[in-house]
Amino acid sequence: MIKNGHQYQVTKSWVEKFQQAIINLYQNEEKKEKDPTGWKLIIDSYFSQIKNLLDEISEYDYLASHNSEKPLILSNNNISFSELGEVLVKVRIAKQITQKELAILVDLSEEKIQEYEQKDYQNARFDTVIEVAEALGIKLQHCVFVAETSNFVNEELVKIRQAISKIKG
Repeated sequence: MIKNGHQYQVTKSWVEKFQQAIINLYQNEEKKEKDPTGWKLIIDSYFSQIKNLLDEISEYDYLASHNSEKPLILSNNNISFSELGEVLVKVRIAKQITQKELAILVDLSEEKIQEYEQKDYQNARFDTVIEVAEALGIKLQHCVFVAETSNFVNEELVKIRQAISKIKG
């Protein structure tokens, strides 16, 4: 996800680099004839990278051009708590609030907001995430919570329960 103007410019330059690399590969007849499968794989991977980068650019353009006076609706049927940080960054961008302004709103340093955003708020305390969400005016509407336990967690729970029963035993 592109989080600021600098990353936006860097992403655009990578699109250009991949496009130039594709042009160079198309002009390299020797590579194409010597290893057509490898050549095709490289071309396809470059096109895939370009698509991903263009999707990120498009998302940033959409967020950055959003009318901050109007509500922003971000919907995703399967959002996990670990993706909340990305939502916070998207809303900040769409509301045209700088990191410095957000820092003042939540009484943190600009550097702390930058650090949190760099790591999608994975390093922030939950109460800080709530505070930032409230400052940005984020509300959950029509929310459905689904609790699923992964196989890994189930296996770990079995081990924990066995260990506890041995201690009590």
